Amino acid sequence: MKFKHQNIIITVLLALLFLTACSKTGSNKTANLPTAKTILTKAEKDNFNSMHASWNESANQKTQQKAEAQYTKNPTVIYANVSSNSNHYQMWIEGKNNYIKMKGTNSQHWFKTKLSKTSAYGAITDSLNGSLLMPFIPTAKSFKVKQNGKDYLLTYKGNNKKIWNAIISDSAFTALIGIDLDNVKPIKNDIQINVDQNYHIKKVNIDSTYKDDGQKKNFTMQIDQINQVKKLTVPASVKKSAVDLGKLNTK
Repeated sequence: MKFKHQNIIITVLLALLFLTACSKTGSNKTANLPTAKTILTKAEKDNFNSMHASWNESANQKTQQKAEAQYTKNPTVIYANVSSNSNHYQMWIEGKNNYIKMKGTNSQHWFKTKLSKTSAYGAITDSLNGSLLMPFIPTAKSFKVKQNGKDYLLTYKGNNKKIWNAIISDSAFTALIGIDLDNVKPIKNDIQINVDQNYHIKKVNIDSTYKDDGQKKNFTMQIDQINQVKKLTVPASVKKSAVDLGKLNTK
């Protein structure tokens, strides 16, 4: 019986040692992860050449407006398809030229205008040619980091005002869909940023709930297909048929 008790004690001790070792290994894995600030700062320097993005604003689980866009660099070309309850338009941006076609109007023509630095769409090209993650670096401490396969996943959930300001500070996030997020009250933000071990951005998801004129609304945005979108070019038919509003104004 004494020998049997000794075996039980030894077995328990070995089990405890095993669990302790596993615990330390798990702790070391977490400790070895880079900080959110390190990931955001290094990923911010990532030179991406293309991406896909989608936006959606809803109220009472009904979509009020949505947008989808593709972007390629060198030269900068953007294609966007935007729709709302009252409007729908397609748009191409190539360099300093903007081609737009409005549906639901008397005309189905494409119109050509010049982009200016002060225009919302001009700000989009500046923003996309810059960085996606720059606004979030000052708020890095608010993000949690965990391993996601071979990637790093940064997550945030809450209603931190600084996080909200970071979301609305970038015109690329909001200008295409035309949501005025400056005058709304944030309720909750859910952010996920997926970055690989070489600090290349793979995906950004933002899900924000807020009140606008007393009505509860939801705004989602997803950026993906980074460096996977094929080179964009404005179709020749669009360029050929577009009415140049700049020339009309000089007449």
